[in-house]
Amino acid sequence: MRAERGFTPALLAALALGLIHALSLSVAGAWWLQWLAFGLFAALIASQGDTHWFTRRSAAIGFSFGLGWFVAGVCWLFISMHRYGGMPAPLAGLALLLFCAYLSIFPAGASALAAWLSRARRTHPDARPRATALACALAGTFTLAELLRGALFTGFPWLAPGYAHTDGPFGGLAPLVGVFGVGAAACLSAALTALAVHEGLRRRPLRAAPFITAIALAGAGWLADRSHFETVATTPLHVDLIQGNVAQDMKFDPARARAAMNAYADALQPGRAHLTVLPETAWTVPWHLTPPDVAARIRGALATGSRVAIGMPLIAQENAQRLTNSVAVIGPEGTIVSRYDKTHLVPFGEFIPWGFRWFVAMMNIPLGDFGRGLESQPMLDMAGHLIAFNICYEDLFGDELARQVRAGANLLINVSNIAWFGDSHAQEQHLQIARMRSRELARPMLRATNTGVTAAIDHRGVVLDRLPGQQVGALRLSITPTRGITPFARWANLPAWLTAFALLASAALVARRR
Repeated sequence: MRAERGFTPALLAALALGLIHALSLSVAGAWWLQWLAFGLFAALIASQGDTHWFTRRSAAIGFSFGLGWFVAGVCWLFISMHRYGGMPAPLAGLALLLFCAYLSIFPAGASALAAWLSRARRTHPDARPRATALACALAGTFTLAELLRGALFTGFPWLAPGYAHTDGPFGGLAPLVGVFGVGAAACLSAALTALAVHEGLRRRPLRAAPFITAIALAGAGWLADRSHFETVATTPLHVDLIQGNVAQDMKFDPARARAAMNAYADALQPGRAHLTVLPETAWTVPWHLTPPDVAARIRGALATGSRVAIGMPLIAQENAQRLTNSVAVIGPEGTIVSRYDKTHLVPFGEFIPWGFRWFVAMMNIPLGDFGRGLESQPMLDMAGHLIAFNICYEDLFGDELARQVRAGANLLINVSNIAWFGDSHAQEQHLQIARMRSRELARPMLRATNTGVTAAIDHRGVVLDRLPGQQVGALRLSITPTRGITPFARWANLPAWLTAFALLASAALVARRR
């Protein structure tokens, strides 16, 4: 009983560290918070090493860490379920907690596997973990867990640790190994440093090798950041990004939807931009149902060669009975000259998983069951540049955007509407995700959103300009597309998978060494 009482503070400490970990993923430049939180988490795991239940306690600590991490990180889901979905608050809170508990299984499993791998003698219940083995094991298992979390059940890779390092010293590794590889390097560096200090505090010799390795990892990121995998085109594109700030609870009201169409038509400036981009579901009806006067005004605003890209539902190309969440590119003649249909749909928001129709029925979410777009779709060709669109949640999947880059995309454009989550930290988290995609793929990313963050990001992940959130506005800019293939664009997440398994093998070898 006394041992269990002594274990409770460890669980509370892990929960607090998870909250700090989530904060690092919501505040730009706070990479050091992620590094600190994971290092202290590794030390917390190591402090349980002389118990009979080391592996089980490590799993519980990992689960508590994950619960703090995910509840703080995605609490904005409550807004979409309760405020806009109409779900009763207690039920929405329970659904959020259960979802975060599911996500916490991944760090719990990673912690348990790391504890088991790092024991010097795994058959002996009192065998202590080796510090270096535990550091390698934690970095490897967490990387493996994040890769699995980003793939299972269509994947939910939001809040991956590597996103905290978009501005940090490890971020330079993004074009080589992607966000999951960046996370592996950061977690290994943090764990090595913290466990070396932890061993020193236990009056054991303080070894220099872990600190040297941690510094070397940051140095590798710094050197990689000075490498160039891209060439910058000489012909810029003039683009206007329009932010409508249409309230989500009014968006599907017919009168308000028509008013939004008129406001968007007013925002077009004749002859200024090659391409004007409107947010996801700026139109709530397909293009052929656009009021004639609005369509005529849009045609009148488009000069020869200019285009407007509008987020809207379209009739699916493969099944006329379904709609797709799409971007329709309209030419001066008033016809759709190009379209992109969203491929990676959001569970519950855009498609209903098998067996969960009863859950979706409790929420009032229109357009909640879309058809899926084809994996390979033609890109928009403007002034010799190929433009690839992605819609909202799709920019979380770097391997899918890498496929567009391999097909020749020179510029990436994301249209989004996360008004579902109110004025929350989801907006800044999403901006960090888009910036990491630019770093991985060496491509500029433009974001046209309904409520924020509408921004222009260069091919090195730097925000060139942005609009304030929750306001109507237009971001008018010139952007220069790029060419060239980064290692990540070529190999996607394969280097991260190999890194994870290499770390696990290293942990096993170090732990068994006498």
